[in-house]
Amino acid sequence: MAALDAKKTEKNLRKKGFEEAINKSPDHIRLEFFYEGRMIVNTKLSHNGQDLDDYLIKQMAKQCGLNKIQFKDLATCPLSQEEYLSILKENGYLD
Repeated sequence: MAALDAKKTEKNLRKKGFEEAINKSPDHIRLEFFYEGRMIVNTKLSHNGQDLDDYLIKQMAKQCGLNKIQFKDLATCPLSQEEYLSILKENGYLD
């Protein structure tokens, strides 16, 4: 699987509703996804801006409740926020 640009991934996750966590980290950007006022999932990106390799894509996908293909679609925009919510519901993240 091809690498993902970290800065574009962060930008696109923010477009889908992810917000930077209040608890900042000196070496990572923590992003949280809220639904109806409740944090559902969170993930993190390194500050170094390097491309996300297959291992990091897999880890971030797991943190976001997705498989690698779904996460790549979320990070590159084919997967909308509504579709993401539907997947989270199917996977038991939303009550």
